[in-house]
Amino acid sequence: QAEEPDPGDLSVDHDFFQERLWPLLARRVPTFSALRPRGSWAGYYDYNCFDQNAVLGRHPRLENLFVAAGHAPATGRALAELLLKGGYQSLDLTRLGWQRLLDGRPLEEDGV
Repeated sequence: QAEEPDPGDLSVDHDFFQERLWPLLARRVPTFSALRPRGSWAGYYDYNCFDQNAVLGRHPRLENLFVAAGHAPATGRALAELLLKGGYQSLDLTRLGWQRLLDGRPLEEDGV
């Protein structure tokens, strides 16, 4: 019977990795046997199908609709600034706005 992780459990199972996954990785790519993990995390990563990044800001056609999809908690502050002050104040998140979708210009994510 295949072992399937509980999607609601976000704890990292280091034993499962060391005992089940690591040997498979090392067998597939022998140089992996010399490497050791330095850290780990488990979490949900939200993204859109266009470029796998957040979509933030005022909707381009529905002026009373503001969207914060696929984001980190700091988005709340940024969106509050956009709503209350008419623009981003603390951190300019314009590049995550709708315009890139309308232009067909994906935002490349190097960190994930």
